[in-house]
Amino acid sequence: MIEKFPSKGTSVLVTKDMCDLNNHMNVVYYQHIFEDGCHNFYQEMGFSNDYFNDGFSSFTLESNIRYLKELLEGEKGTPYFRLIKINPKLIHYAGIIVDEAGNVSSFSEHVLAHVDMNIRKTSEMPDDLVASLNSMLEEHNSTGPIDFELRLSIK
Repeated sequence: MIEKFPSKGTSVLVTKDMCDLNNHMNVVYYQHIFEDGCHNFYQEMGFSNDYFNDGFSSFTLESNIRYLKELLEGEKGTPYFRLIKINPKLIHYAGIIVDEAGNVSSFSEHVLAHVDMNIRKTSEMPDDLVASLNSMLEEHNSTGPIDFELRLSIK
């Protein structure tokens, strides 16, 4: 499964503080793992510090998380990411969190808007970024279709 999500994120060890009354990781931490673990993926997409310093960013418009297998204290979860679709203003990507045994514990989808921070509005991405993202999308698509029904979409 992870071969279909080519961008590996930062692994997290589930601690007691992350667990709820059911003795498994609380749902809020799945979002943290996806959010904190995607920095390399964002860099690969072209959202570097230089890009932000040039006055551009991205805002999350929508997210959907599915909880498939609980993570328990002492287990490690690793996020993996992949592009699904892009258009001049939007990016649709997905992620999974995988335990050390290779089981998928969570699947997420996100839609991002490219934003010109000078006017704080959605704007078209520069042509070089779109070209880079299209190349990345082609590479990610070459791994084959994902085994999850997509609930989010962009035109």
